[in-house]
Amino acid sequence: MGAHDTEGKRASPRSSPPLQEKSDLTGHDEQDTDPSPYDNQGLLHGNAVIEAGGSDEDGEFSASDFDPDDSSSLRSSSTSISSSILEHSYQNGRRYHRYRHGRYPLPNDEAEQNREDMLHAMMLEATDGRLFYAPIDENPQRIADLGTGTGIWAIEIGEKYPSAEVLGLDLSPIQPTWVPPNVKNMKPGAWVELQDVDGQVHTDDNSIPDDWPLKRFTEIILQAFALYETNAHAAVFGAQYLAEAGFVNIKHNYIKLPYGTWPKDKVMRLVGMYYRTACEEFFPAIGNLHFPQLGWGKDEMEVFFAECRQSMRDPNVHAYGKMHFWSGQKPLKA
Repeated sequence: MGAHDTEGKRASPRSSPPLQEKSDLTGHDEQDTDPSPYDNQGLLHGNAVIEAGGSDEDGEFSASDFDPDDSSSLRSSSTSISSSILEHSYQNGRRYHRYRHGRYPLPNDEAEQNREDMLHAMMLEATDGRLFYAPIDENPQRIADLGTGTGIWAIEIGEKYPSAEVLGLDLSPIQPTWVPPNVKNMKPGAWVELQDVDGQVHTDDNSIPDDWPLKRFTEIILQAFALYETNAHAAVFGAQYLAEAGFVNIKHNYIKLPYGTWPKDKVMRLVGMYYRTACEEFFPAIGNLHFPQLGWGKDEMEVFFAECRQSMRDPNVHAYGKMHFWSGQKPLKA
């Protein structure tokens, strides 16, 4: 595949079928390409076990090498879009997108944008600076970021590949001033990559109590998403989505994201600190909108969110989430 044929797309799944066992993908070239347990800087991937023994010392970490220099530069209001898309809705003190309201359950206000940019820095730490796993050519010409959020990933991929045309699309107009007209069809041989967390809690040593607050939180969110006919565990269905859409050569990577600073490895503690902070802000960001629909009162929510925050500071619970990377190739004869 020549450089002029190279094209990439990245997306975060927004909906999914009901939670079920993985579908039979016989006939599709699905490959598990988990990298070796450690990258060249010791970052943890795949089936390797995170060694416990870390501390929770405030001030242990300085700013990450991957922190954006000036996140405010990504906050310019968008142009050349209809006025209806610029409208927002407000609930419990948070701002949400009005365009196709309910299709994405998180706010789009400044606090959420800062949280998203922090997650981006966390992912660069966890992946040793990788922006994707799909095996694209060295000179991609067209790249689309579906669900671009603040646009930080699209901007960095544009800096990495200055000759490429980068398209960033999102339901909320919170990106810099460039706005793409649309996403064109993919060329045969092009790659698409889905990146998302699986919305579950995992452990390698059975250290998660049955009544652990964060475990209960994930179960409640699963119920709330069902009200919108979506699934909080969408990330585990990446192979199914890609196969049903006709993609081949499906590949899978995943990394572990510790809930807190319990790992012994310093880099993993930094990743865990990022992830814990993001989760602490995530609880009210998503809960204030969806928990009331399940009958929760404001005071009840605040107490529960405090329990969830505290639960991630228990060094005896070695819990982590999984970030999945699914890539698939459009058939050459499509």
